[in-house]
Amino acid sequence: MKLSLIYFLAFSGFVCSQTLNSTGGFITAQAGSFIYVNGTVSNNASGILAVNGNGSATSAELYVTQDVVNNATINADGYIRLLGNWFDNAVFNSATGTVFFEGGNQFLGGSSPTLFYNVTLDGTGIKTQQVDKFANGVLDLKSLHLNTDVYGFYSLNPSVAAVVRTTGFVSSANGGFLSRTTNTVSAYLYPVGSTANTSANIPGTGTFRYRPVEITPVNNQTTQYSVRMANLDASNEAPVGYDRTIAEPTICSSNPLFYHQIDRVTGTTDASIRVFYDQAADGSWLNMARWNQTTPMWENMAGTSNLASAPLSSVAATNWTDFNDIPYILTKVGVAPPFINTPLGGGCSPQYISLSTTPMSGVSYAWEVNGVNIGSGETLNTSFTNEGCYDVTLTASDGNCTVSTSMVDLICVEQTPDASFVASPSSIDFSEATVSFINQSSGAVTYEWDFGNSTSSSTENPTVSYTDVDGNLVVMLVASTLNGCTDTAYQVIPYNNIPIYYVPNSFTPDADQHNPLWKPVFTSGFDPYNYDLYIFNRWGEIIWESHDASVGWDGTFGMNGTKCQDGVYTYVIGFKAINDDKKYELNGHITLVR
Repeated sequence: MKLSLIYFLAFSGFVCSQTLNSTGGFITAQAGSFIYVNGTVSNNASGILAVNGNGSATSAELYVTQDVVNNATINADGYIRLLGNWFDNAVFNSATGTVFFEGGNQFLGGSSPTLFYNVTLDGTGIKTQQVDKFANGVLDLKSLHLNTDVYGFYSLNPSVAAVVRTTGFVSSANGGFLSRTTNTVSAYLYPVGSTANTSANIPGTGTFRYRPVEITPVNNQTTQYSVRMANLDASNEAPVGYDRTIAEPTICSSNPLFYHQIDRVTGTTDASIRVFYDQAADGSWLNMARWNQTTPMWENMAGTSNLASAPLSSVAATNWTDFNDIPYILTKVGVAPPFINTPLGGGCSPQYISLSTTPMSGVSYAWEVNGVNIGSGETLNTSFTNEGCYDVTLTASDGNCTVSTSMVDLICVEQTPDASFVASPSSIDFSEATVSFINQSSGAVTYEWDFGNSTSSSTENPTVSYTDVDGNLVVMLVASTLNGCTDTAYQVIPYNNIPIYYVPNSFTPDADQHNPLWKPVFTSGFDPYNYDLYIFNRWGEIIWESHDASVGWDGTFGMNGTKCQDGVYTYVIGFKAINDDKKYELNGHITLVR
């Protein structure tokens, strides 16, 4: 049966039709009647569709298998059971009635923000809003998903039981929310969740999370609060994220999985806010922060408390007063980022550095250099040997929070040069000598020499002429980098002072005073205190000896000074060099002529 162009009909029994199309008439379903429309209900022009009742089981019922399209007026104090979509473009009045959404995926659309009395979700699928919707009675989610999209669903009934569920939940895209009216100091549940991980909240595209909120007003004044659970990292919220890395120093970590948008829509009543989370899936959270749009940054909410429970734990902020900004997130608040007291610096290798921080009670500290752990403690003494700049990270932990501070290029080390040289020749045998110095230093650009004789030079490879040398020379080379890192090399150039001597091979010990004595002549390098001289005759007998280099042989022998005959005699001379322990022995022949 098809009903159309109806001006007045009243039904009191069971009526079945294929479609119900009003073009301006008045259609009434009396209490106790049941109208089954196996198609679409279309109410147009000035038509009035009345489904009478008082909200009880005796109320009239309108059962529609397809859509309800209202372009006029629907008065529904009875029941409307709908398998299709709801498109309200005009007037809907309901003082006691209930609209049951019993189909699969259904839209709550139209151009009019319908003011329902009761709304019950049933059937299967997702119920998606296409415009703001209101309920004066009860929103019963049962086990279904209400997606408000970018719109609001307003529960205007201030009863705590105005929103009920078994496992159902309300999800919203960025801009959408569930709003509830309050007028009592009781915990109002906002059963929010999502199956999407995007701002657009496309159902089924992400991880399902049911993370409700409870709001408890501090007084009985009528107030409206709204809640959205954003099932994504707050930093990634579109179009403008709430960067979790921008936070007060005491916030050491924040929940990367979801955050909530909580607003006080109307009224001035402060409230306690409790946010629920799944400790097994989300981790453990002890505190809560609110995004300050003016700063902007995440700011710690004072006075929060944690309640571990099953299946959901929670964090509560008591008597919250500031509803100027809507993002809220679960956090851990503890130790503030540590301060590294060691100033920027460095110098030449090796650098011995004391890394330190200002300690806080109950906090442990660990140090890293270029990502490698080097030790722990509020003060750590260490050294830097290799050339380069070093990043230093200090991590502080109080058991709940771990937070780090890094300083890039805190210590920069320049490799100390290696000073080295050789001398040619490596020793001096005479008081005058020329020595060339071959510079073998590395890592240096300037050089300063001290040649050990009160002269100096900055030449890389100098040559020095020494005069009046009377002892060993100590030569010093200071090799420097552009930034003033230095290394010093020393080298001793020995002055050998080798013995120089002359041994005559004859003498004439006669009375003419010419060449009367024979003795060796030493000019340098000779130790006069280590001297022995022996004269032998042809038969190997010692005929004369002396241990004083200043005493010469006069050609006699014996105690009486008997003159020796002309002839050839043998001498043996033993002495030691003055600069070392080297011993010399000279032997040869002397010709004595009278």
